[in-house]
Amino acid sequence: MAKVICVLNHKGGVGKTTTTANVSAGLNILKKKVLMIDLDPQANLTVHFGFPQESENEITIYEALTGKAKLPIKNVPEVKGLDIVCSSTDDMADIELQLSGVVGREHILKELLQPVKDKYDYILIDCPPSLGIMPLNGLTSADMAIIVVEPAKFSLDGMKKIFEAMNMVQTRISHDAKDYRVLMTRYNSQKVIHKNIVEEITTRYENNVFKTIIRSNVALEEAAMQGVDIFRYDQKSNGAADYLSVCEELIKMI
Repeated sequence: MAKVICVLNHKGGVGKTTTTANVSAGLNILKKKVLMIDLDPQANLTVHFGFPQESENEITIYEALTGKAKLPIKNVPEVKGLDIVCSSTDDMADIELQLSGVVGREHILKELLQPVKDKYDYILIDCPPSLGIMPLNGLTSADMAIIVVEPAKFSLDGMKKIFEAMNMVQTRISHDAKDYRVLMTRYNSQKVIHKNIVEEITTRYENNVFKTIIRSNVALEEAAMQGVDIFRYDQKSNGAADYLSVCEELIKMI
């Protein structure tokens, strides 16, 4: 039975999609079968693996969420055991509005995942940078949340909103307490403020912080632009080393 992990932060641009893509690819390298779900209307995870950003008559997560189709699972080209459910910028733009009146809307993704969980070791959900219906679906479906944080004040502010959402899910939707881990990204050891924020987060959240910190690495951005994960782009890069270390930690946790 797959372990389901949602990756989120209330703030965008913190490395959330990069983390979903490369943790998924790293787990696959470690012989795990992985499914990625792109819940973000921006479809960045979809593009990260070379799929089109617009649906062009393709079935995407939109059709599944609106009850028109089962999960449209695709294999990532040339990577055995790494699959994805793509998003679409044109269809997903108003998904929150379309689902606003649906009874049990926070459970839609959880129900969609149930028939496929036995086929995977891990399912990773890339949530949009908001606290709307899509992140709530991710949290309701997940066994664990990875909260991605860059060493900046506004990212820390976003964390507070995520914890509020997690508490709301536990209180009102699912009474199971959600495990979580904080992953710090885009770290530059030459910046004093980065060191200070890392120390603050580590002190505040103690055992709920990944020991591995994702260093700032241009290869991560280049890999995304090429439509591949960091391991296929440059397996000797700092980005590859850091994300593989995160995967090794994750396997021991869940």
